[in-house]
Amino acid sequence: MSRKLGIQEGSAQLMLCPCCGTTIFRGASDCLCGGRFVGEPLDQTPITIQRFGPAIASVLSLILVITACLIATKWLAFAAVLVIWSARRAVRLAKKDPDWYGGYKTAAATLVLTVAGGLALASYGIAHIPQALDNYKLRHIAATRAAIYHEAGRLEEYKRIFGSYPQEFKKAIGEALPEDFWGAVLKYESNSGAIAERTGSIESTGLPITHFELRSAGPDEIMGTDDDIIMRDGIFITNAELRQQSAAQQLR
Repeated sequence: MSRKLGIQEGSAQLMLCPCCGTTIFRGASDCLCGGRFVGEPLDQTPITIQRFGPAIASVLSLILVITACLIATKWLAFAAVLVIWSARRAVRLAKKDPDWYGGYKTAAATLVLTVAGGLALASYGIAHIPQALDNYKLRHIAATRAAIYHEAGRLEEYKRIFGSYPQEFKKAIGEALPEDFWGAVLKYESNSGAIAERTGSIESTGLPITHFELRSAGPDEIMGTDDDIIMRDGIFITNAELRQQSAAQQLR
């Protein structure tokens, strides 16, 4: 048989003519329909394309966490746990099936870098936890001091109009004292207490009230302890300073 008929000695493989679909032997130079072959048929073996998505995702996650820490707050570094998970997943996939998943070295480097950076940031964070708690406490104290300042301003306005501070805050101002940051109501005292104890009635003295005290129980929410937030006559003072003043007055 001639090669025109699509028969080649020693060949037993069949194929379809790309032009007419006639079954011919593989390796024939042409077909009866007139079609001519210019090269070997394409290999039917599937082409495998490696996937770099997991590795790239781990790198992008690391960049995102670093950027967030620099722009927002360093405490977002705890999100590095997600980066570690992503990089570890990419390493595992690339190691298990290297034909399908690439970027093993990139993912491994990202994992090592993230773990090392995470340990460093964790050490830094643990070392600064006491400072962070102190700052948190100071913000609460500052908020309570601001509330005390506001009420002191109202007392000063009352004194400007009536010539003395009120004996009772709510009765004079018309509103109850606000709460401090920890939910306890601020306490108000005037210097009428000691006078009333001596005379039996503040009204009978006819003396103006020229001193006042606003007090918060502070973070421990217990009155009379060293963390009380105290204002006397517009000046903040501590319990320790009050004890020193009392001791000095007793020595006179």
